[in-house]
Amino acid sequence: MAAFEDNYFEQGLRLLDGGDFDEAVAMFDRAIKLGLGDLAAIHVCRGEALAGLGRWEAAIESVNAALAIEPYLAAAYYERGLIRSQQGDFDLAINDYTMAIHIEPDFAEAYFSRALAYEERKRYAEAEADLTRALDLNPQELGAYEARGRVRAAHFNFDGAIADLSAYLRSGGGKQFDNHSETQGYLLILRAQRLLWRLIPKRGRGG
Repeated sequence: MAAFEDNYFEQGLRLLDGGDFDEAVAMFDRAIKLGLGDLAAIHVCRGEALAGLGRWEAAIESVNAALAIEPYLAAAYYERGLIRSQQGDFDLAINDYTMAIHIEPDFAEAYFSRALAYEERKRYAEAEADLTRALDLNPQELGAYEARGRVRAAHFNFDGAIADLSAYLRSGGGKQFDNHSETQGYLLILRAQRLLWRLIPKRGRGG
């Protein structure tokens, strides 16, 4: 029985990966009740499963429980940032991602997620800086090329946007994320916008 109990966390992780969030929560609850394993990590994963069920308040409480055990757990701040982003609380999410990065300066996923939150707040320069940092840390994060292309286009850096989106398609990002045709269409629009932008005198651009 002990060997089975010792695996509650691992079973919960498999269920979480498979999208069976209710059963994952049940397994994490058993591990927590028995005091088995890394309790802070279990609470974080439990929070992720609860978020998958749309139980936002309970998800936040679970991650807060992890931080009560281990106050400098970057993964907990990152997970709470993801939950808050899903709720639309982008300013609070940015604070959480920033804390995760403060604890782990090479946390590529936190830079990427913070950039998306910055984008929602139209803080494009900060978003671009974070996406560049995320790509420096993990050049295989193809989604960062697509996101940086959007951000660059938002502040009229059409050359940079086109370069990023072209790199995204060349690397297979469109197929990986099933948006190849949409990205191709967006590239055509950006090329047309770049041409128009070059034809408009600077004093008439409004910026």
